[in-house]
Amino acid sequence: MKKYFLHNGTESSGPFSFDELRAMNITKTTPVWFEGMEKWKYAKDVEELYELVAVTPPPFQVEEKSIPQPTQTTQTTSNATYLGLSKNTFITVIVVIVVASTIAINIIQNNRSEEIEAKNKKTEIENRQFLLQQKEIEEQKKLIEEQQLAEEERNARDKKQAAIDRISEIESEMAEIKDNLDTAKEKLAKASNFKVLRTSNEKSEEIKKIQLEIESFEKELEDLEAEQNRLNLELEKID
Repeated sequence: MKKYFLHNGTESSGPFSFDELRAMNITKTTPVWFEGMEKWKYAKDVEELYELVAVTPPPFQVEEKSIPQPTQTTQTTSNATYLGLSKNTFITVIVVIVVASTIAINIIQNNRSEEIEAKNKKTEIENRQFLLQQKEIEEQKKLIEEQQLAEEERNARDKKQAAIDRISEIESEMAEIKDNLDTAKEKLAKASNFKVLRTSNEKSEEIKKIQLEIESFEKELEDLEAEQNRLNLELEKID
């Protein structure tokens, strides 16, 4: 039969049988040891001793019931304060703060929305003005280009007409000079052959004079032909 030893904190006692332990009224925290255990254990930690320590009555003491004081409790609750304010006042202040905060946030959001809308309208107006200015600039450039083109065409027409008129004048001048040249050549032939009442010096001077006229006419014809050729080239470029 298993034998149990008990310890009271200073010395051990035993061995005791299970029935003897039952009569000794051991508690959950009574140290117990029996053969085969490595260390002492509390009675509550030994499985076969559960029934001996499962129910242990508390020390004898009569419970004194306190008389409830509802008036004082109610007064204490009603007199409770929050941050130095009564409960109702505190709740009212919180509600006012929440409502005021909500209104302020809405006002701020509305102001921001109005500012953003105003900025967007201003930007839109500026963009329209910029586009209008760009359109006006483009139209002015186009008008200037058209005017320049018209001016160039007018100058070209005037230049062409001037060249045509000058060529016509040159042809008239050349015809007149050719007639004069032919007349001078005839005079030269007659002066070379005419011998009556003239000395040889007079004849030479007259021939020389006529030759100079002929050279002058030929030089004029040459200059007019060069001018005519230049004007014809200009007309070809203009066309």
